[in-house]
Amino acid sequence: MGSKDTQFKKGNGGGPGRPKGAKNKLAKAYLKDLHEIYLDGGKEALKQVMKERPDGFLSLVARLLPKDLDLKHSGDVSIRVVDFADDEET
Repeated sequence: MGSKDTQFKKGNGGGPGRPKGAKNKLAKAYLKDLHEIYLDGGKEALKQVMKERPDGFLSLVARLLPKDLDLKHSGDVSIRVVDFADDEET
């Protein structure tokens, strides 16, 4: 911990900081590069990983899904289950 002389004084938060939701330049560049790589064979790579390492593929999917989901609905709900393992064209 710093000394009391170097800590923020009461009532001074140190400035506004980065705006909420703003990404830094490195993160933006990384996501842009990742998108370009995906467009150049990413779908095929995902299919290969799904076949050769289904555990790793499912782990990736689980990390991309939201941890909490709060849904409100009214009326009927229809759920369609798709088995990608049987779909050779996808």
